[in-house]
Amino acid sequence: MRIRYSATLLLALPFVVAMVPAFASPTRAIDVTLTRSVISPGQIVVHVGERVRVNVTSADGAHRFQVKGLRLDRRILSGGGAVTFELQPTDPGMFEIECLDDGAVGGSIRAQLVVKK
Repeated sequence: MRIRYSATLLLALPFVVAMVPAFASPTRAIDVTLTRSVISPGQIVVHVGERVRVNVTSADGAHRFQVKGLRLDRRILSGGGAVTFELQPTDPGMFEIECLDDGAVGGSIRAQLVVKK
């Protein structure tokens, strides 16, 4: 009987080890609010390899939310709740966040995503 439990434990061990990274690096949530004149927060700082969930909402109308260099491009609807996407950056750098809106002064508003080592 004891050998049976040992064999089961040995078979289950690789699956348990494979799950450890998911628990070791939890996903951080960042809430972003868009208006016709500002992206709040104006700068988002994350680290290479960090798992991030970005929740984007619009306060005053439909917007197009882009993070240049990371191929993120989403349409954020007015009153439609949060649009969520996840990212896990692999390279450090500064990436421009741009919000395009028909009513924006100057055509678009900008913010920064900073990825640190």
